[in-house]
Amino acid sequence: MRVLWLGVVVAIGCGRTEVVSWTPTLARPDGGTDAGVAVDGGRPDAGVDGGVPPDGGQPDAGIKPCIDGRFTLNPAEPVVMLVIDRSGSMIDFFPGGATSKWNALRDALNRTLPAVDDVMQLGVVFFPIDGADVCEVPAITALQPGRGHASIILNSISNIEPGGSTPTSAALRVAFDVLQTRRTGNTARGMVLATDGEPTCSSLAEPVEDLRRALDGGVPTWVVGIESVSRPELTFALDAMARAGGRPRVDAGTTYFPATSADGLVQAFAAIRDQVAACSFLTDSVPDLDGGISVTYGGAVVPHDPSGTSGWLWTDRNNGELVLRGDACARAISMPRPLEVVVTCTH
Repeated sequence: MRVLWLGVVVAIGCGRTEVVSWTPTLARPDGGTDAGVAVDGGRPDAGVDGGVPPDGGQPDAGIKPCIDGRFTLNPAEPVVMLVIDRSGSMIDFFPGGATSKWNALRDALNRTLPAVDDVMQLGVVFFPIDGADVCEVPAITALQPGRGHASIILNSISNIEPGGSTPTSAALRVAFDVLQTRRTGNTARGMVLATDGEPTCSSLAEPVEDLRRALDGGVPTWVVGIESVSRPELTFALDAMARAGGRPRVDAGTTYFPATSADGLVQAFAAIRDQVAACSFLTDSVPDLDGGISVTYGGAVVPHDPSGTSGWLWTDRNNGELVLRGDACARAISMPRPLEVVVTCTH
C-alpha cells in the first residue's frame, strides 16, 4: 500500500470530531453507502445516507416547501473544496523572476484563508497526487471540508512541491463527489479551481463537462488562471472552464480570475473568498411557480437574472439556495446586511 505521508491526528471533544492534521492514505475505502469504516481501518466513507453532516450543519431536507410570507435571509455557510494544481509547470517563475507560481500560490492562500477559517468549511484536493505522471486522483486523498481547516491546508501545501501531469478532470470529480454528500439546509457549496495549464490527462472537453455537471448539481466553480506567460490556448481553456463552472467574472475581459503575479493571485483568491462568503443565501420557502418570489437587499429590489451577470439567480432551487451576482454581490460584500424575500404560493 502506498501512503502519502502528512500525518494523522483526530481529536474528539464537546460532541464533535475535528481533523487536526491530515494524512490521506492511498488505499481504497469500502464501497458501501452506510458510512461504514474503510476496510483498512481508515476514515469512514462519506456514504450517501450520512445523516447529519460534520460541523453541526443541518441535514439535507430534500425539496423545501412553499410557504407564503416575507422572510429575512442571512448568508449561507459556505462549504468549499479547493482544487489545486501542483503539476510540474507550477515551478515556473512569474515574469521578472521574483517567485515561482507555486510559492505565490502558497503565499496567496496564507494571506486569504485565515480570514474565513471560522465561517467557511474548507477542504482540498491536490492534483496530481504525488508529483508523478499519473492521471488518477484517489478520493481518499481529499481533505473533507470543515471549519478550522485553514491551518491543515496551509501546512499541507508548505510540504508539497510541484511535479507531474495535470489530471484536472479526475480532481474535479473527486471534489464534486465530496460536495454531493454535503448538501444541507444551511450551507452553500462551491469549488475553486486554481490551475496554470490545460489538462494533460484528457481533452479539454472532459473537465468542461465535469464542471457543467457539478453546476447542474448545485455546485458552481470559480476558476483561477495562474499565468506566467500569455498563451492563446491557455486563455481559451481557462475561459471555457470558467464559463462551464457558472461563476465567471462579470467585470473584465476574461471569464476566469487571472493571476499573472503574486499580488494578482492574492487579489483573485480574495475576490472569490468574498463572493463565496457574502453572496450566497438560503431560504426556507421556495416558490412553487416561477415568479413567485421577489428579492430585496437594503430596501432595493434585486432583479432576477438567470444569466448570472447582475442580480440574483437560483444555485440550487430545491434547496432554497440563491446567489447574488455582479453589482448586487458587490453591494453585499461592501455593506453586509440580510436579504429579504417575499414568497407567494399558488397551492
